[in-house]
Amino acid sequence: MVSPIILAVLPMIHVPEIVETLLIAISILIGVLTISAGYREHHKVRVLVLLVFSVAFLVAKYGVPDRLETPMVVAGALLMAGAQFMNLRLQRGCCHDDHCEAETSRNELSSIARRV
Repeated sequence: MVSPIILAVLPMIHVPEIVETLLIAISILIGVLTISAGYREHHKVRVLVLLVFSVAFLVAKYGVPDRLETPMVVAGALLMAGAQFMNLRLQRGCCHDDHCEAETSRNELSSIARRV
């Protein structure tokens, strides 16, 4: 989650172009890896859509006039942060592990036992 915040601040602190490009590439890589791992669990396309728009804004930064670079990077960083946040929330709400299923079974059994 720190990566999008760093991206949003980059245009304002005037780092060399190569450093900015490297940080954007690393952030995109981290975003793709974490969101694809989460997608395998929750299968919600809206997270992928946010990721695609985020990457599009971050890459489009290199094809716009200088005055639009900062808004493009900030928009891409905010979309990336939103995608990461949504992915995390969906992963926490989606548990397919054995220990979660066992816990659910125990809760169901205790609920049934209370009714009897």
